[in-house]
Amino acid sequence: MLATDWGPPSRSTLARISDPRARQFWDPNHVLSQELSRIAKAKPGQPQPECCEDKGFFWDDAILYRPQTRWKELPVSDFWNGPVWKIIPGLERAVVKE
Repeated sequence: MLATDWGPPSRSTLARISDPRARQFWDPNHVLSQELSRIAKAKPGQPQPECCEDKGFFWDDAILYRPQTRWKELPVSDFWNGPVWKIIPGLERAVVKE
């Protein structure tokens, strides 16, 4: 994680992904990061991020789930990688496959 993560992301940071279907989270207490770590360990068949893990916390990842994914059981993602600024082309290809 970065020193700049002590505060919520700026407008320009949030504007990098303008698709209204996307959700971006600032997770100061690492709640979502802990859950992502648990999912990554529990679902070894899904894509695993190539970076962006610090002390067991995932950060700056883009994760793509199929439409209508339900969280009753641990979902398997179609795409999971980061940092976001480096993986936009791969994420766009994954979205097109949908």
